[in-house]
Amino acid sequence: MKKFFMIVIAIAVLSIAGYGIAYIVSPVKSIALEEYVHEVSVSCPDAFIIRNETVYYATSAGTVYDSTEEGDRVSRDTIISTIYNGNVDAGTLRELQTIDNNISRLRRTEAQSTLYSTDTASVESEVASRLNSVSDLAEDNDIEQIHEYKEDINNLRAGNDISIASKIEELTAEKASVESSISAGKTDIVCDRAGIFSSYTDGLESVLSPDRISEYDISYIRGLSAQSTRMQSGSSVAVGDPICKVMNNHMWYVLGIAGSDDASLCTVDADVTVRFSNLSGSSVPGTITYVSEPDENGEYLFLVEVSTFLESAFSYRNIDTDIIFEEYSGYKVPSEAIRTGDTLDSYYVYATLGSETYRCDCDVLYTDTNEGYSIIQSKENAENKLGSMERLVVGER
Repeated sequence: MKKFFMIVIAIAVLSIAGYGIAYIVSPVKSIALEEYVHEVSVSCPDAFIIRNETVYYATSAGTVYDSTEEGDRVSRDTIISTIYNGNVDAGTLRELQTIDNNISRLRRTEAQSTLYSTDTASVESEVASRLNSVSDLAEDNDIEQIHEYKEDINNLRAGNDISIASKIEELTAEKASVESSISAGKTDIVCDRAGIFSSYTDGLESVLSPDRISEYDISYIRGLSAQSTRMQSGSSVAVGDPICKVMNNHMWYVLGIAGSDDASLCTVDADVTVRFSNLSGSSVPGTITYVSEPDENGEYLFLVEVSTFLESAFSYRNIDTDIIFEEYSGYKVPSEAIRTGDTLDSYYVYATLGSETYRCDCDVLYTDTNEGYSIIQSKENAENKLGSMERLVVGER
């Protein structure tokens, strides 16, 4: 009997030893550690950009001329276009355009310009500054600027005023002289608001107004189509034709359509990030200001208010966007690999570097219970950072 028990014990010892050896030599179940960005977002491929826009119409028939360049910022009470009665010679319009372009350029650089000074040292300093810049301008083949600098130098040495204001005054007088050669009368279009100038209109300016969105349902919005037209300088216009528009550049909106699955996300006052696929992934922050009641399919309209200037957005009406509600940047790992520490809100994982295994304390940023994964990042005070590891231990040996 004693011999029998000894045999049983020997078999048990051998079995335990076998399992122990297998545990030691078995490979660790692991995956490569890779950084990952997870977004909670709504895709809106057929969104609309909405702005407070004022369209200006022809009050007389004739030839339209834009004294403002596309995309320029204009101030209130600025002449943005002119309608000359009858036909105007194309050469005269080109001359006017050159003068207006020079005026616009001077106004854009006015803040960086130096006024004429009677002090001799200042005059010589201004002359020297322009002379030193000529070689660089020559390399860039900027003939226009070189010519302007030559005039500045001659005027400085003659004691004449070379201030931006005086140059604008001269150009304005030159423009008046050119206009006097046009025998027909004219009608100036003066903007009554500050904003961005555009000669493109699409017929949706009054329809897609921020304060009218609550009047529409989804089927109506989906049926809208922008008919973009441009009234070019030199075109003949009739009374009532749209000439141009000025858009508010401080506040604008994105109108999107979302489904029932996103109802918990799209709520009034929710802060979001709007990313534009059409604009090379450019993004701006925004806030949801309106959410409609869902239709029979559970879809609804929502409006995002944006107060960040984005120049390229002013060329679009229809836009492909993603509305991002949350974004988590870290490491995507199977949820089963996360272990709970001494307290409920402390977590850690095991990761390897070479042949060594380390405990890495982490924060859990996001968990998808349906898919079984989490987004984690190293705790700020963690001794072993995930960024210095190679692989994540998923299971036991």
